Amino acid sequence: MKRHGSGGILALLTVLALLTGGLAHGQESAGAEPATLVLWNRPIVTFRASVGGIPPRQRAGNAAARIEALPAGAGAAKVAAQPGRIGTSEGLTLAVGDQVVFGIVAGDLDPESKQTVDQAAAESGKRLQELLAARDAQHDVPRTLRGVAFSLLALLAFLTAVRIILWVRNALVGKLAGLFGKRRLSIGGIDIIPTLETVERATFRVLSWAVILALAYLCLTFIFHQFPYTAPLAERLGDYLVDRLLAAGRAVALALPSLLGVVAVLLVTRAIALWVSRLLVEVEHGVRHVSWLAQEQAKATRRIAGGIVWALGIATAYPVLPWSNSLAFQGMSVIIGLAVSFASGGLVNHWVSGLMLLYARSFRVGEFVAIGATEGVVTEMGALATKLRTMRREEITIPNASMAGERIVNYTRLASEQGMLLSISLAVGYDVAWQQVAGLLKDAAAATHGIAAEPAPRVLVWELSDFSVRYQLHTHLEPRTSRIAARVELNTRILDAFAAEGVQIMTPHFESQPERPAIPPAPGTEA
Repeated sequence: MKRHGSGGILALLTVLALLTGGLAHGQESAGAEPATLVLWNRPIVTFRASVGGIPPRQRAGNAAARIEALPAGAGAAKVAAQPGRIGTSEGLTLAVGDQVVFGIVAGDLDPESKQTVDQAAAESGKRLQELLAARDAQHDVPRTLRGVAFSLLALLAFLTAVRIILWVRNALVGKLAGLFGKRRLSIGGIDIIPTLETVERATFRVLSWAVILALAYLCLTFIFHQFPYTAPLAERLGDYLVDRLLAAGRAVALALPSLLGVVAVLLVTRAIALWVSRLLVEVEHGVRHVSWLAQEQAKATRRIAGGIVWALGIATAYPVLPWSNSLAFQGMSVIIGLAVSFASGGLVNHWVSGLMLLYARSFRVGEFVAIGATEGVVTEMGALATKLRTMRREEITIPNASMAGERIVNYTRLASEQGMLLSISLAVGYDVAWQQVAGLLKDAAAATHGIAAEPAPRVLVWELSDFSVRYQLHTHLEPRTSRIAARVELNTRILDAFAAEGVQIMTPHFESQPERPAIPPAPGTEA
């Protein structure tokens, strides 16, 4: 009974050990990381299962050691797959001659490939046979020397092609520089030839280096292909290039109808924009006259109309673009739109204010105006600002948005009827008869160059203030007379006339009568 009890306990312990070992072995197989046997840049087989407690990585290392230990000339031997027991599992063993190198079990198969053990063994055997043949070929001295010679020839051809490409690039850049040096092309008064020349030089450089890199890629692929050890790398480089070219060609072929649609939309848009621009250019230069548009408004209208036409054309072509539905393109469009919105807030205000002034026809280029406290001749009406030339020959730039709230006086607009109006305001005391003041002002106007005789100068008794009487002299200028020069001369004539008659000008105001009149000496007399 004791022996029977001892035997039962021993049997129970043995069963538990086997179950524990089986569970541990199963857990090891399930949790093991796959390992691929790679020799000479060639993947042979991937191990996924642990066999006999040996993990996939160790199995791959053991197989690599056995294959490398094979003698030279083993490539002539046939690789055969035979059924056999591998550890505790059934599978196929691959042998070179009579030397077993590794085995494949059902746990090594990829669950998604739907391969059988026989198919996986046949494929691995083919790769192993190619590996052994390549190893034998690598030790073939004539073949190796032939590969070295072809590689040197390929390098020589590559260097020659690089020199030719650089020579052609320099020749084209030199010819381009000579062509641009004989021409002038300006947009908005800016010579764009230097910019075009810089762009063309950069373009030629980029294209030349792109061709050189492509030739280097092909040369490297050719050199790798000459040696059995690197031949798989050459195949991968070639396959990658072919795949990229096929993918690009397929993408172009699929996008071609959409691109043709975009080109058609842009061509129609360009034709409409040219027709509108031609019509408005004729109005701008006075060739065509229309009742709804003034000549000075045609230039700005042409720009606005062209922008609207192109905006509608681009909006129409945008959905047709092959990549318009991509998230990257849509995100970039949103970012650009937000950036333009934030950056152009003030610009839009100036632009809209300029359009308001333009279409209100408040002034034109060449007219003499007063904008707030600034007087001058309008020299430029821009989209964002207006420029005036003052009597001091200073150019003042006034933002269009600030002009929208200013009082604008146009002295030239009605000058075609009786000439440009020039008015002078001054104050004289009550002790001087208004008839004398009027006569002195008219005499000063008559002696001023550029003051028209018809209509005759007119003096207005404008205001009876506390200490003086304010008068206004209204005169009209002859055609092509500078308002600034006439005003300066008229002021000096008035000062001389009043000084000669001993009449005191009360401008600026004063609070009490001075003890002696504030009258300058007459010309030619001592003070």
